[in-house]
Amino acid sequence: MSSLRSDSRTSGAVRGSGWVGNSPQAEQLLAQLAPGERVELLFTTLRFQGALTPRRLLLWRGTFKVEHTELRRPLTVLESGSQSRFGEVVVLDGPEGAIELKMLSAAVFRAVVAAGRQRERNVPADPLRAAQGHRGASETPGVHRAGVGRASTPPRAEEGTGSPKRGFRARTIRTWQDAELAAVDHMHGLGFTDAQVTGPGADGGVDVIAWDAIAQVKYHSQPIGVGPVRELRGVADPHHHLLFYASGGYTASARQFADEKKVALFSIQEFGHITPLNPAAAQLSHRQAPTAGRSRTTSSRAQVPNPRATQRAAELEAQRQTVLRLITRVRAHTSEVQALPSNRYTKDLIKALKAADKLIERADSLLARSRADFQPHRGRKQLIAMADEKAREAALKLGMRA
Repeated sequence: MSSLRSDSRTSGAVRGSGWVGNSPQAEQLLAQLAPGERVELLFTTLRFQGALTPRRLLLWRGTFKVEHTELRRPLTVLESGSQSRFGEVVVLDGPEGAIELKMLSAAVFRAVVAAGRQRERNVPADPLRAAQGHRGASETPGVHRAGVGRASTPPRAEEGTGSPKRGFRARTIRTWQDAELAAVDHMHGLGFTDAQVTGPGADGGVDVIAWDAIAQVKYHSQPIGVGPVRELRGVADPHHHLLFYASGGYTASARQFADEKKVALFSIQEFGHITPLNPAAAQLSHRQAPTAGRSRTTSSRAQVPNPRATQRAAELEAQRQTVLRLITRVRAHTSEVQALPSNRYTKDLIKALKAADKLIERADSLLARSRADFQPHRGRKQLIAMADEKAREAALKLGMRA
């Protein structure tokens, strides 16, 4: 029987990848590879197992119930950058919306980003205008091909002096993750260049955060009431600009409260159009970029870090890595158990696998929340401790030594 180590298509990439040779993911990978299709890279992340070939990227998610996704090369990289000194993050445009690969090693990060560079070399300087110029007579304006992730007529972002030009990149909104990424792009265009998504499971009414701005994003059909807008106002610092993005509009009471408290209300639509809906939003849309003086202040603050804060951050990161290692061990053990013959399965074993899978997903979510910029040190520490507790409970369910 062929395995990842014995098969010539995968043998060169399996060592050190974290893949289990007889797992369901490995069996599916070998079954889907063409006879001459060689795997360039195998890797694992917090939520995915990946295989990169010259033609495509194959992703598997889950341990008990495995879900498979395939992306053709060149990949569409929506965002990429450093998440921490321990790993990198890449956001890809998938068939069902944005796919976030995080805590990647430097080598895996470079390979995934390089798999999308061919698209950058082949796309004209203005891809939207070029697409419109080549549209056939029977093709309707405003309708795009699946997976492109950009609207046909993107809104223009305001660009301030003294900062590099960065236009708002419209994207098709299919999921709430897409809506959050569109809000991040829009805030970048408004001058909040350090805006980023807070991560899954983040609470406090904040989905996107920057040094001097926070935003909430709601992607559903119902109008937003005054409650979520008031919640956003309650968690803000005095220096924060407040932005709210919604796809279903706002109630009259929400608009009145937003006008009184200077909360900028924006409408976000399916094809990526973002429109200001009240005076605060209109003012932000025409504001100047951050001044050079503020940039110098931020830069000088970054150059002289607080030693105590640096030490506390390092301690927290070390605790996170301990929990991550336990999570990885539990997932590897789960894959080994799932590779057992079907006649070895019992009701108790299936129950334990399901419980462990839920506990590990919860631990992942808690760790992600502990990285949110708006979390105080004590809150981060509590979230990491809760994640550790869930991971240890999952290990106990499977009879492992934590």
